[in-house]
Amino acid sequence: MEVGGKYNWKNQPERLVYIGKKGSWHQFVKTDNPSVVWCEVLDADLRMIEETKGE
Repeated sequence: MEVGGKYNWKNQPERLVYIGKKGSWHQFVKTDNPSVVWCEVLDADLRMIEETKGE
């Protein structure tokens, strides 16, 4: 994960930006609402996130 990188949940339309790790949680915001944390993901669940290609 790279801060500022674009990602999405596998097979999902929401486009996310990685904003870093806070405690145990990797935090993401939506590209269309970057001021609100949209989801937090544990290390074990990062396998379900992929880098957004072609955007």
